[in-house]
Amino acid sequence: MLRIPDIPRTYRLAALAMLSLLVFEPRAFSQSGRRPKPATPTPTPANTEGPTTNPDTRELSNTVSVVIGCQFTSRRMLSEETIFSNFASRLNEFKNVNVVTVGDLNRERARKRAKQEAESIVLLLQFDIDSFQKGTYILNSPDLDVRVLAFAPTTGQEKFKGHVYYKAQEGPMVRRDNWPGGTPIKITAEAVGVEAAEQVHDWLLLEALRKKQK
Repeated sequence: MLRIPDIPRTYRLAALAMLSLLVFEPRAFSQSGRRPKPATPTPTPANTEGPTTNPDTRELSNTVSVVIGCQFTSRRMLSEETIFSNFASRLNEFKNVNVVTVGDLNRERARKRAKQEAESIVLLLQFDIDSFQKGTYILNSPDLDVRVLAFAPTTGQEKFKGHVYYKAQEGPMVRRDNWPGGTPIKITAEAVGVEAAEQVHDWLLLEALRKKQK
């Protein structure tokens, strides 16, 4: 039987050390090649609420007094009465708007009345019958051009002019918002009064903003 000579202890230890390197080194390399997984960020809850709006942005912070009058047509139709009534009623609904109704006025009388006022703005609602439509005369036309004018106190200066068109009924002569195409204009008498009041209120808000910025 062939006998392998004894290997000195020093060499055996060296051989074991080399063997351990060969066995464990690949694992060491595999471990050293790993990269720590990045921490999963905690998702931020989405903000489902809309932007916060200030409910007072459409309200006057200071009281404004207005005197309103009306210049009816010679026919003084029911639609004119309805428009004026809703105009005054809508103005009364706005916060910090005090309304005084004085009845019939015309442009010159409204200007003179404004000069006599120390603080109140004078508003005049004017009605004109729209008898000519697309070059055609409409007999007893029920349609109206409605204008609202504002005169400043003490000076009587005209400060604002608004306009709303009232189409009483549909027909071949109906106006359109983008002639010759577009949607036919059809609006009720009540809505005309409200729209005229809204235009005045928007102007009052702008005036208040200008004064605040000065």
